[in-house]
Amino acid sequence: MPCRDGTECVAQEYVCDGEKDCVDGSDEEGCAQLCDSPGAFHCASSTMCVGANERCDGVPQCPDASDEMGCWSPTQDCALRCDAATRCVPESWLCDGHADCLDHTDEQGCVPKKCSPSEFPCHSGQCVALALRCDGDPDCRDGSDEEGCAMPRPLLCRPGEVACPRSGECVPEAWQCDGTADCRDSTDEQDCPLEDQQCGEQQWGCSHGHECIPDTWRCDRESDCSDGSDEAGCQPAPCLSHEYPCGLGVCLNASLVCSGQQDCADGSDEGGNCSLPCQRHCSQLCYPSPQGPRCWCAPGYQLAEDGMSCVDVDECTEQGKGTCSQICLNAPGTYSCSCLSGYLLEPDGHICKLGGPEPMLLVAVQSEVLSYGLRSGREEVLLTTDKERTVFSLDYDLVERKIFWMDLATESISWQSLDSSKKGTLVKGVRSDCIAVDWLGRNLYWTDGVAGQVLATSLGAAWRGKPEYTVVLDGDLEQPHSLVLQPLAGMLYWSEVGKQPRLMEATMDGRRQRVLLAQGLGWPTALALDLPTSRLFWLDEKLSSVGSTHLDGTDVKVLQLRWVQSPFAAAVCEGQLYWSEGKAWSVQQVDKATGKNRTVLLKRHGQPHGLQVMHPALRLPAPSPCTAHGCSHLCLLSSQHAGQCRCPLGLTLAADETTCLPLHTSAFALLVSPAAVMQVYLKDMPPTAGVQGLPPHRALPLAKVGRLTAVDYTVKDKSLYFTEVGGNSIGLLRLKDSGRLSWKQVVAVEGTVVSLAVDWLSGNLYWIEGQPTSIRVAAAGGRWTLVLLSEGLRGAAWLALCPRASTMCFITAAGSRRPGAAVECAAMDGSGRRVVWRRAHSPAGLTFGGASTRLYWADQERGAIGSVELDGSHFRLVREGLHGLKLFAIGDGFLLWSTTTNNGSSKVWHSRLEQAKSWWFLMEQELVALRIYSPFSQEGTNGCTKSNGGCAQLCLPNPAGRQCRCSPGYHLVRGVTCAPAPPCPALLQPCADLQSCISTQQVCDGHPDCADGSDELGCTSEEAKTQVPVVSSSRTSLAEEEKPAVPSAAPQQPSPSLPAAPGPQKHGEPFLVTPNTEEVLGAMPCSSETCNLRGECAIEAGRVMCHCALGYRGDYCEEAEVQPLAGPIALGVAVLLLLAAAAVGALAYMRKRDRRRRTSSTASTRVLTLYHRESDPEEEDEEEEELPPKSDTFVNEAYDGKEELPARLGKGPSRPNTVLP
Repeated sequence: MPCRDGTECVAQEYVCDGEKDCVDGSDEEGCAQLCDSPGAFHCASSTMCVGANERCDGVPQCPDASDEMGCWSPTQDCALRCDAATRCVPESWLCDGHADCLDHTDEQGCVPKKCSPSEFPCHSGQCVALALRCDGDPDCRDGSDEEGCAMPRPLLCRPGEVACPRSGECVPEAWQCDGTADCRDSTDEQDCPLEDQQCGEQQWGCSHGHECIPDTWRCDRESDCSDGSDEAGCQPAPCLSHEYPCGLGVCLNASLVCSGQQDCADGSDEGGNCSLPCQRHCSQLCYPSPQGPRCWCAPGYQLAEDGMSCVDVDECTEQGKGTCSQICLNAPGTYSCSCLSGYLLEPDGHICKLGGPEPMLLVAVQSEVLSYGLRSGREEVLLTTDKERTVFSLDYDLVERKIFWMDLATESISWQSLDSSKKGTLVKGVRSDCIAVDWLGRNLYWTDGVAGQVLATSLGAAWRGKPEYTVVLDGDLEQPHSLVLQPLAGMLYWSEVGKQPRLMEATMDGRRQRVLLAQGLGWPTALALDLPTSRLFWLDEKLSSVGSTHLDGTDVKVLQLRWVQSPFAAAVCEGQLYWSEGKAWSVQQVDKATGKNRTVLLKRHGQPHGLQVMHPALRLPAPSPCTAHGCSHLCLLSSQHAGQCRCPLGLTLAADETTCLPLHTSAFALLVSPAAVMQVYLKDMPPTAGVQGLPPHRALPLAKVGRLTAVDYTVKDKSLYFTEVGGNSIGLLRLKDSGRLSWKQVVAVEGTVVSLAVDWLSGNLYWIEGQPTSIRVAAAGGRWTLVLLSEGLRGAAWLALCPRASTMCFITAAGSRRPGAAVECAAMDGSGRRVVWRRAHSPAGLTFGGASTRLYWADQERGAIGSVELDGSHFRLVREGLHGLKLFAIGDGFLLWSTTTNNGSSKVWHSRLEQAKSWWFLMEQELVALRIYSPFSQEGTNGCTKSNGGCAQLCLPNPAGRQCRCSPGYHLVRGVTCAPAPPCPALLQPCADLQSCISTQQVCDGHPDCADGSDELGCTSEEAKTQVPVVSSSRTSLAEEEKPAVPSAAPQQPSPSLPAAPGPQKHGEPFLVTPNTEEVLGAMPCSSETCNLRGECAIEAGRVMCHCALGYRGDYCEEAEVQPLAGPIALGVAVLLLLAAAAVGALAYMRKRDRRRRTSSTASTRVLTLYHRESDPEEEDEEEEELPPKSDTFVNEAYDGKEELPARLGKGPSRPNTVLP
């Protein structure tokens, strides 16, 4: 506005503001006229006035902003101002039957709320859905929704129901004599017998014997027994420091003592030494008393031990007072209460109450989900499913406004929108007692009591025919039942109802699993989390109790209440505990702190299950740590505001810890240094040579490990077994899907473990231990152990298992007269021990090639990697020229090996098996082991895969099935069970395995009488020395095992590839397959020896044929011909001598030809092998051996054609064998 003199302009807001802004003061002239206008507001601190339209417009025009003061309009959060405009009452608090204002204006002028057209107005003022009108269940508090219903009387009541005698309706049997009249004629509460109650350990029996109350209700100054006996004979409460105790237990204010007027009923506050003056040096107050002057303290303080000084009372820490319902702040002499976000403090200054919308109780009843207003009692049906389906457990998500529920009939978790009819299926093929929504991490969790697991899936998942969930917790859980989440802290809590019931906690990614409570529990079937008080509540079906504990497991409180009979689900809201009662078909509530004031909220002709309280303050929003994680699939919350990426079933987490990969790309290598284990996925191997440092990898957390000596890994369980130098046990580090680490000592060992291997099908653990050297086995978990082999194991190392073929192999040192080593194999029960290769010089490893049954080893001296089948046949030179070879690994089509540089670091070389090209990267650490694993390499089955093969202790697989064994101190009973071994009678001594007793004469008699052969160990007799060291689990003597196998006449089924596994063997027999005649002769060289030196050998049509000399016949010239005419005997003798001389010459020639064939790279079109001669390895030829040729035609001296190779049992496809040039 321009000033009158035209020299300047002032803003409109400065006009009539009480200050002259124009030089001529024209901006303040005529302002009185504005104040005279209708509705004008006069500013409080000046003569300025503002127009009516500028009052309470959100912009202050008055200099003191008084035009915006006192402005208020009703909102949902502040529908009423009371107590001199100092308190706002939310709309949901109005007319709820509870005065929230000191002047009670929130409960004045209340009229019944108008119900919507889809609701029925109850006479009690409630609104219930029209669908609940005349449904047979009273939903109005006064039952008016069931009045005037033209419903025919039922002819018959359903099972579990009884008919009301006069009114005719049916009510559940559990509703009889429950204290509430459910029949319209009230006959269900008539003639109820008074039975004497057997009170529990934590209950007190009322005098008349018909009632039991919790111990804590005794002498709490509230009468809980109907006869008042619980308050009889109780001591009065002690007086406070500012109070004087009268003689009858009444407390009197200290200021009234010695006042000249009797205030105590017994007059004990007057007389005595009241006249004595106060001369004590009291820190606060000094009052006279009949006992003389005393120091007193003001309220909020208490007298110290010196009787003169006063100390502050911390009302917030005193137990049992319920000072504040949520947050308590102590101050000198006083305290104050406050509330969490979303709550408002009541006028009493102690209790917090939910603000905002009305809290709603969601209840699953049979095939429906009901919503019940906890303030108004408004009841409606949220969703309805098919009648044959049951809504079991439920939860909600306010972010996307959905309700989720578990459907037992379809074994699925479904959802439906709260705002529309949209619905869908989250996951199928699951059964659960409880589901829980993580509104922060956007996941849904559930328990599987049968599998003993807690699982999770994304809230945004949609069923597409395959599961997209992950296992959060497994293995150590015993029938998990109820589950609650605390996403703001990243914690989950669950109950277990197995043989050892307990309450557990863990982070929401499955880490840091901990027992919260394991005592005083029966069947904790319902859990509820109360965040404002940081307490976990549970209801116990077996003990009929309600309990609670602080979230750290302390301050446990238990109340045994007779109306807790079959609780299923529970929830806490404000000061109340709600639960669904299956036996009484009702939803009930009690005071969460005392268990008193029980109220039945809902009673329906249907069993209630899931239950939740829905309110925004119970699901507070917060920034999710998973937002910036970039997980490809699932992100699970953990403590300290962090998250972890997880993968659904069928996928595995890559080394970047964010991306999920299909299992077929999940093969990885373990690079083991003396104190660390690195996991590198094969797909991440660098495609160039000379890379400095490791490729993308994950370090497995091995803390405080000295020097590792051996490791093995099971992919399915993510379990790393390891031993270290100087250690006295085999350790286990479990890396579960949850990311949780579990350390454990599996089994104790006595000596150094040089090699170990895990049977990933049965869980058995095998290892080589010395000194003296032995191969041992332990059952899964390490409880039972056994020495499997102990003889002929000089220099034993590099133990390898092929569980699908039930075979183990290892390397032993050759004899003293022969350098090098031998590769031996045996069944995994120790039977059928055999040598499959004798020509290894300095082996640096032994392994099976992934899913195949081929055995690979490396020869450091020759820089080569060789391979044979399990029976020693089909030798192949896989790779040669690997100078400086130290370690190697083969699997998933990859070949890895390591070499050592001059400075002690390691080069790790990698190559595809079918390619000659290789690359390497540098590691600064020394390598002690190198392994390759994949899920496909550990598939299959053997005789001990399921239920430990039915064995009580050790189940040891073999190609024919399995053999049950017992640990030392036990003997086998009926082939499967184990019983403690009885002591031996007099004059007898026990075998080493305590399985049997022998006499002194049977020791070192050349015949093994003990099952473990221990009676012939350490013998010096010549007879004992001749025994071949074959360890058998049977009582068959070693001499019997050395006898030539008797040819079998049983026909053999032809096989296109490998011979079939032998049939079932009798218990106790070693795994020695008896070949038939053609198998034996078919594996022999075709020479004159084949024809018994009586003819020439030839191979025709794939068969060995003998062309017999004159005078002999038979397939192998074994029979002499009978001449029909008698010839001159002298001539016959001469002919025979000539033939013998020719045969000797032919034999010498054939032996020279065979020797040339061994070293020649050109061979016949048929694979020929030498018959394995059972001889001492020390008696072998000592001539220098040459590198074996690179061909399948190479003759392996250790190959025994009599032995059959077990049939392949793995699922994976067999891969063609490749011979690299």
